[in-house]
Amino acid sequence: MKSMYKKMSLLGLMVLFLMSANVFAQDKNIVSGRVFPAGMQTPMRGVAVQIQGDDASTVITDGNGDFQLEVQSFPVDLVFTRDKYAVETVTVNKAGNITVYLSAKKEMNDYGQEVGVRVSLNPESRDGILMFSSTDKRFKYWFDNRVYFDGAMYFGDNTYQGDENAIGNGVNIRRMRFAIKAILWGHWGGEIDFDFGNNGVDIKDAYVRYIGKNWQIKAGNFREPFSMETMTTSRYITFMERPYATEQAPSRHLGIAYKVFTNHIFFEGGVFSSNIANDLIRDQNKKKGTNAGWSVTGRFGWAPIKKDKMVLHFGVAGSYRTPKIQELGDPINSFRYGENAETEINRKKYIDTDWMEHSQTKVIVGTEAAFAIKNFRVQGEYIMTRIQKDVDKLPEGEDKVKLGGFYVMGSWIIKGGDYYYNMADAEFSQIDFRNNNKGAFEVALRYSYMNANTFKEGELVPYLPGGSGETYTLGLSYYFNYNVKFMLNYAFVNHDRWADGKGKYKTFDVDDNGNDITPTGEGGIDFHTIQARILIAF
Repeated sequence: MKSMYKKMSLLGLMVLFLMSANVFAQDKNIVSGRVFPAGMQTPMRGVAVQIQGDDASTVITDGNGDFQLEVQSFPVDLVFTRDKYAVETVTVNKAGNITVYLSAKKEMNDYGQEVGVRVSLNPESRDGILMFSSTDKRFKYWFDNRVYFDGAMYFGDNTYQGDENAIGNGVNIRRMRFAIKAILWGHWGGEIDFDFGNNGVDIKDAYVRYIGKNWQIKAGNFREPFSMETMTTSRYITFMERPYATEQAPSRHLGIAYKVFTNHIFFEGGVFSSNIANDLIRDQNKKKGTNAGWSVTGRFGWAPIKKDKMVLHFGVAGSYRTPKIQELGDPINSFRYGENAETEINRKKYIDTDWMEHSQTKVIVGTEAAFAIKNFRVQGEYIMTRIQKDVDKLPEGEDKVKLGGFYVMGSWIIKGGDYYYNMADAEFSQIDFRNNNKGAFEVALRYSYMNANTFKEGELVPYLPGGSGETYTLGLSYYFNYNVKFMLNYAFVNHDRWADGKGKYKTFDVDDNGNDITPTGEGGIDFHTIQARILIAF
């Protein structure tokens, strides 16, 4: 009997324990969940959640759109409130996780249409660049602004003040860029980019693109894919100015291009027309019916070695072109090569072919090679141009034009960083800083050569004297951080006698009878320059 009593007592204690546990559990019923805008996958922060009629129970969703609320019993009505969204009441029958979608209140935009989608954006500074992005990264907006303040001094026998060959020292705002970039709905993107340097306004990039996992299609106004040095943004090039030879590479034009890349292979190619039309170009079309012209350009890159701190790159590029529409007054069906002597304060173009009329097609071919290991890099390119002219309108033997040039360079980040290779663009981009607080110091050397003279076979004087030149450049740069850089370049520029800016400059000596008395291989305008730049990107 006592045994039975003990068993009954033990059973009763167990029942009381379970009942009290159940009561305790009821006191700790938890409802949690996440809130989204209707039709979106971007969680909503700042949504007020409360038990209906109980203001003291209010909690606020966090940056991930999550909330957690303790209730006493079920069912319970939860009320979700956020500015510009309709109030949502949800009946919850048991503890657990729920997902809630809020619909936007009816609101009209400036065009009289109802606003359908609102996305909360998180502002932050990424390495000094202001960015706004949704939590799921499907919407991003960021700036790409730059200011370059340059100064230059020139030295040499051909730079005396007052002489027709004189070069004036000076300072300038080399670039003042304002750009906004965006990614919308996860795959669509766009950019608008304006340059206000030299006290003018120039449209640079203006395009729309569709972005896949490792590919994209881009349409609008942007740079044709040709040359590693040319495709690298000016923020990340090693020297203040690009070398002579890369002026052969195509510039920005209206077109459509496709890009794809893997861990070791890159390709981008497209079809292009003229640059963004201005009033002069439109008048050329209107008055003379000039065709806009077209080109097909592509670039292929291969990185057989691609590790964290080491890369070996090879590349080749090609472009087939017809003459593009020029400004009013410029000859149609013409090509031209003309470039400043790797300096922008001195605006004189010594190597200049002038307009080569009666041109039919142009073919440009380029090769690239580069190797980088940690903080050391070597890089070089060779580019050549071949122009076919109309044989029916020219003297015999003058139907072909040959241009070509190359550069080789080496650079060493003495301390503070390593070189970074971006396979998505097959180029070197922003350096990897080892210590953000102490900056990085870089030294670099470059030799560049360009020949724009075209000779007939067996002749020593070019029938098309565009000129040739070489430049030796020493560069020193200090990266204060990701956004600010100081650059100092010394260069010696050596031109031949035919690099006379289409006859504007005196490049050799003559006697009293006008005969050339300059020794063979000498002549030309040579000078030294020291240039400096302070750059900020934000």
